[in-house]
Amino acid sequence: MSKVRGLQKLYRLLKGDKTIWVVYLDIVNFHEVEFRYGYKICQEILAEIENEINVTLRKQRNLFLFSQSESRGGDDFVVYFVPGENIHWEMPELVERWVLPLEERFNYRLRKLVKEKIKLRTGIARCLNVVNRSADYLLYAAVKEAFLLNKSEPDPQFFARREEITHLLNEPDKYLKTAFQAIIETQNGEIFGFEALARIPGSTCFNNISDLFPFAEKIGQLYPIETLCRRQAITAYPSVLQNKEFLFLNINPQILVDPEFASGQTRKMLNEKGIAPSNVVLEITERSAIDNFSTFRDALDHYRSQGYLIALDDLGAGYSSLQSVAELHPDFLKVDRSLISGVHADPIKWALLETFVTFSQRIGCRIIAEGVETEEEMRTVVQLGVNYVQGFFVSRPDFVRKSINPAVKEILNSKRHLKYIEDKPIVSMVEPLSIFESNTLVSVVGTYFRDHPHQWLVGITEDSRLVGVMQRDRLFAALGTRYGVPLYLERTVPILMDTNPLIVEDTTPLEVVSSLAMQRSDAQLYDGIIVANQRKPIGMVSVANLMKAISERQIQLAQGANPLTGLPGNLRIDQEIRQHIERGVPFGLLYIDLNKFKYYNDLYGFQQGDVVIKILSEVLQKAMNVTGQETFIGHIGGDDFIVIAPPANLEKLALNILNQFKQSVENLPGKENLSVALAGLIINTIEQTWTPLRVSERAAQIKKEVKALGGNSFLLR
Repeated sequence: MSKVRGLQKLYRLLKGDKTIWVVYLDIVNFHEVEFRYGYKICQEILAEIENEINVTLRKQRNLFLFSQSESRGGDDFVVYFVPGENIHWEMPELVERWVLPLEERFNYRLRKLVKEKIKLRTGIARCLNVVNRSADYLLYAAVKEAFLLNKSEPDPQFFARREEITHLLNEPDKYLKTAFQAIIETQNGEIFGFEALARIPGSTCFNNISDLFPFAEKIGQLYPIETLCRRQAITAYPSVLQNKEFLFLNINPQILVDPEFASGQTRKMLNEKGIAPSNVVLEITERSAIDNFSTFRDALDHYRSQGYLIALDDLGAGYSSLQSVAELHPDFLKVDRSLISGVHADPIKWALLETFVTFSQRIGCRIIAEGVETEEEMRTVVQLGVNYVQGFFVSRPDFVRKSINPAVKEILNSKRHLKYIEDKPIVSMVEPLSIFESNTLVSVVGTYFRDHPHQWLVGITEDSRLVGVMQRDRLFAALGTRYGVPLYLERTVPILMDTNPLIVEDTTPLEVVSSLAMQRSDAQLYDGIIVANQRKPIGMVSVANLMKAISERQIQLAQGANPLTGLPGNLRIDQEIRQHIERGVPFGLLYIDLNKFKYYNDLYGFQQGDVVIKILSEVLQKAMNVTGQETFIGHIGGDDFIVIAPPANLEKLALNILNQFKQSVENLPGKENLSVALAGLIINTIEQTWTPLRVSERAAQIKKEVKALGGNSFLLR
């Protein structure tokens, strides 16, 4: 029977609800066998194996309703069995009852060719009929599953796990639950959203939920498992949801490009529960590599167009890479627990997280620190400028809404003014400080300094409170004296420590710390500065870095202005919006954009375009002076500006801007092509929760509407 006719019969049997056992065979370490015996002998080995498989199937024809084998090239073979009534054993017994006897028989005939036993590696899968699935797809999936099992390490729990997944698929409401873990904003301590986490209460085979998905992928059930997890999460989310918080849904990259996922089933489920896609973050969990970034990026654009936001998970671990960030342009970056663990005491992790924060600000996305489990880690990620935090220290995953750890609010309240450059405290630049107890021997600290040549200061504590510091130079200077080693080496550190170092609270402004440091005696002028919270050490700061930070601050303030207009840039704009939100008082916002400016620029040149931008800048500043009230003007870039003003005067201010702009460009060439669109928005922080991101998104929506009107237009929402 030909291969094609054999497959057609398998399809018919499968549609008739017959079970097919698929066995994938290859030779263990075949490349080594070929190296030892050569190509010709190996071809004879393969021919003998294929012949023995076919002979065995013919002899056992009465045991099966149908059986067929095929060569997949090289040393790979696939055998299909449709068990009949004469089979009194189950599929897991195929290795012992069919494969091992086959192996014995062909090895008997191969004894004249090779002086070793050829062993077969086996992967076995079951193929069953599924409604609305084609037979060729089902058989292909079973072959793929058998192939993956063949190539992977043996799993003694395989069949038990397979059975558990079957129960889960058949009765998801009974076996599959969703826990939710809060993600909070570091700016205000409020809950930003929840990550949905699948749980299997009572599971005996999947002690860790992370084991479920690789196994589901191995047996070809990743898509239905992830679909069920999403469905359960969306169904349960309204019970914990408040104030339109974001729902983070984990998505495997392979699923995202699946045509069935793109059919809109997820969006339909969200609509049924009253959840907007704009409040859903698709969290790309890179458990496997992304093979085709172009295709994957197209898929992401499809979901972005529906309103979904995108987060890239596991930054700093596994397959997650800077290429993924560069190619996918995520809205959020989730830093993996492996980088967060112990970040307060690890200079390398500290530097990496600080780099990620700076990097995220440059590319316009937000950082989420995952797995924050201790107070020290929480303090560190906050002071390094992380936007959002998730972890056991904040709140553990639960099936119901849980309150946030009160200690989180205390930490955030002490850091509130970290948001503004003007109020930047010393904690924002602190470095890790190694700690030793006061009963530690001098020899131990000396060894530490020798093993860590870049560490120049350690803290000495009693009952977790700082009592002094040990400077590297002073320690080795003391040991270098004539009797230094016998006098100090085996004594405890208090004999040499500095009991009166400069200790400042973590909220102390940089200028204050600088002043205190410069008031010390000449002998202590360049000693390290200890940063503490109620005498509990957090870290240290060198005088050199302190002076550098103050200088950079002045430069940063100067650089914050747009070079063309001199108006504050994006950093100050973001700070201003955050400050207004946190005041809890309603405020108005105008998003100003020139219509068809690219066309004007192309027609009259960049120099003339800059003239128009400067005119618009002057119009805005004059309008601000006319209001006589507190108004902020920022230059986002290009022809985009933003104005923040009291809501009562917003409409009057907008009309004034339109009139002034029309008059100011009256004598310019191409004046008929010059008009400005003003998108007005009233932000009421009492009625709903706002973030700078939401403000920006809402303003962009209104801007799109007003630009569609054409001409000098104003639209207030």
